[in-house]
Amino acid sequence: MSKSVFIPVSYRQYRQFIAGIDTRKIKGKGYDTAIYDTAGDIQAIVHAASIDEKGRCYPAEYYVRNNGHNHAMHNASQLRLNQHQSTQNSPTQLAA
Repeated sequence: MSKSVFIPVSYRQYRQFIAGIDTRKIKGKGYDTAIYDTAGDIQAIVHAASIDEKGRCYPAEYYVRNNGHNHAMHNASQLRLNQHQSTQNSPTQLAA
């Protein structure tokens, strides 16, 4: 079983992850922006939203480093699980 170095996350999870790292370097190239930690390792990537030549829209995509021990990522995964379970239980719970 192989694990990807970066995993896709929601914007909220991305923001939570970024808040938990010390970053001094942000570098963009083309549609991608990489966020580095102080050690110079890429910690997150943002792929910009775009529109193709046929007018189809593609939303921004957010990726964070898949660190097994990363506390912020664990919280983000737990949040995604909780949100999924909420929507499975009752749609009216989201309005409360």
